[in-house]
Amino acid sequence: MRNWNKELKNGLRRRKERRQLSPYSWLGLLFLISIISFGALNLLCEDRVFSEAENRYLEQRPSLQLSGIMDGKFMSNYEKYQTDQFFSRDAWIQFRSAADRFLGKNESGGVYLGENGQLYEKPEKLEEQVWRNLDAIAAFAEKHPKTGMYLLLAPGAAGVNPEGLPPFAPVEDQAEQLSRIYSYLGGRVQVIPVYKTLREHREEYLYYRTDHHWTTLGAWYAFLQANQVMGLEADLKMNAYPVTNRFKGTLASRSGYQVPSDTISVFWPEEEERLVVTYVEEQKKSASLYASKKLEGRDKYGVFLDGNHPIVRIRTMAESQRTLLLLKDSYANCFVPFLTSSFREIVLVDPRYYYGNLNSLFKEQEFTDILVLYNLNTFLEDDVLHFVLEDPEENAIEG
Repeated sequence: MRNWNKELKNGLRRRKERRQLSPYSWLGLLFLISIISFGALNLLCEDRVFSEAENRYLEQRPSLQLSGIMDGKFMSNYEKYQTDQFFSRDAWIQFRSAADRFLGKNESGGVYLGENGQLYEKPEKLEEQVWRNLDAIAAFAEKHPKTGMYLLLAPGAAGVNPEGLPPFAPVEDQAEQLSRIYSYLGGRVQVIPVYKTLREHREEYLYYRTDHHWTTLGAWYAFLQANQVMGLEADLKMNAYPVTNRFKGTLASRSGYQVPSDTISVFWPEEEERLVVTYVEEQKKSASLYASKKLEGRDKYGVFLDGNHPIVRIRTMAESQRTLLLLKDSYANCFVPFLTSSFREIVLVDPRYYYGNLNSLFKEQEFTDILVLYNLNTFLEDDVLHFVLEDPEENAIEG
């Protein structure tokens, strides 16, 4: 009888224990609820096209196609889409950054936190598309022998001043990368070497603390080199005027690091220039190189030429008869004001947004000079430049 009562009590106890969840079960249940909740929030929240905080376009939902599934691109693009459209993404980036700093990490989202609150973009590696772009540039120069062809690749802050990086930060040597690029061209294109000049002035305010762009001062030192190589003979003085001291750039947004704001200054020549800036695809004109309304928003670097556009035409009152085709990324935007006194017309083409072909553009208009001006990091990642340089008609014949 006693054994029977004991077995009954043990059975009741085991049944009660089964009804009670263990701490691990509660943890698993909480994890499951979190996944379902965030999944539901992601589905309910409307996808964003542009991130004001990161100043970039976000990945959109990829279309489901059999070819994309077979080659794995669909899943890769869908993963990027989920990352970009994650619920409250901006807040999570800041939280991750704070946690990393607490753990002693000095890198977040491909951004290093250096001395004095300087943020450094992680330099990219040399990839195969670089050589294709360089070949396309050289071939275009050979096709237009009467046109001067120049290449200016601007290193980033991490390349110019690696001393400011955190100890043992694994970064690519941009001086070596530039040397390899110049050697590969072998004189087929005139290069404008700016690394040494920027390196000599590395203690000055050449790069924004919170953004990957160079400042107007950094662009000025590069222009002094371009002035010599291109034979511009521009007699300019560096007159820079601050227009805002509340600039927080893409590196601060991407990393989540809280560092002091930057000051943006614009170049203003001693003698007032008259010019007309035409944003071709947008069909709008301006009498200024600067868009002051951009200073009211987050993308304050857009004060230079109203940000990025596929094609922009600038007509000046310069006495020079030289005309310039400028193939560029956003590094050129604060560089252009130094050029307007040397060219009668400047046509800016951003290959990342331009879907035309430069050979067709040359049939409409001849240029005395072509300048390819990129941030080195952007150039190393670029996989579209060769498309706008190559002649589709020649490729069709070869095919």
